[in-house]
Amino acid sequence: MPRLSIVTVAYNSARTIEDAILSLHAQTFQDFEHIIIDGGSSDGTMEIVNRLKRPQDSAISEPDRGIYDAMNKGLGLATGEFVGFLNSDDFLAGPDALQSLVSKLEETGADCIWGDVVHITDEGRPVRYMSGAVFNPALFSLGIMPPHPTFYARRQSIVQAGGFNAKYRIAGDFELMIKLYKQPGFRGIYAGALITVMRIGGVSTDGVKATLLSSQEIGTALVDNGLKSVPALVNLRYGPKLVEKIRGLFMAALGVRYLPPRPTRP
Repeated sequence: MPRLSIVTVAYNSARTIEDAILSLHAQTFQDFEHIIIDGGSSDGTMEIVNRLKRPQDSAISEPDRGIYDAMNKGLGLATGEFVGFLNSDDFLAGPDALQSLVSKLEETGADCIWGDVVHITDEGRPVRYMSGAVFNPALFSLGIMPPHPTFYARRQSIVQAGGFNAKYRIAGDFELMIKLYKQPGFRGIYAGALITVMRIGGVSTDGVKATLLSSQEIGTALVDNGLKSVPALVNLRYGPKLVEKIRGLFMAALGVRYLPPRPTRP
């Protein structure tokens, strides 16, 4: 089965990063390295990281030029066949999350894979459930992409695409996926499973200002990669988002809660 590199970008994440790390330690699939890129935290984040990291993991703490610059640093340290990104305030949905990805990758020989992500409150109540089932590359023109917190791609393909463009503040992941799918023969597969639990309040979910910037950067990413950008079409992506929020609220009303998995072994 393919070896994974999982990159976590952190900055003053002492409140949540233990959940992210321990959700990895709880996985039934353990052939991965965890790379933590810290932006120079002052709240004890690195003390937690150094206490929990395994011998095969790595961590650096230094200032960066933004989230995508930090992700590129992590990519530069990665040695796995596939690379994914787990945010410091997110966690894997269950102990079989990684196994569901690598089993599908081995079975299909795909170049990338993604699954579902659920947004939650601090109490674990779902507020939005994002399914990756409907994605196909034609939807890029609508500003729709696979859920990035669940997206794993061949490291060689990411490097060939040039990694993340650090000029973007929100849509660098969207732009990278366009570049990946422009590569001849590049092929992706949907995992058909919930992979990542994401706390609300991240840079791409933080209010109207972020929404406007996201739409602007998506348009720029489309044009930069030779695709037509029509703002009215890009804004159509808010239709599915409304459905995702209704689904999340319905799940919350049913009492569904998501808590970080914990390792059972010492």
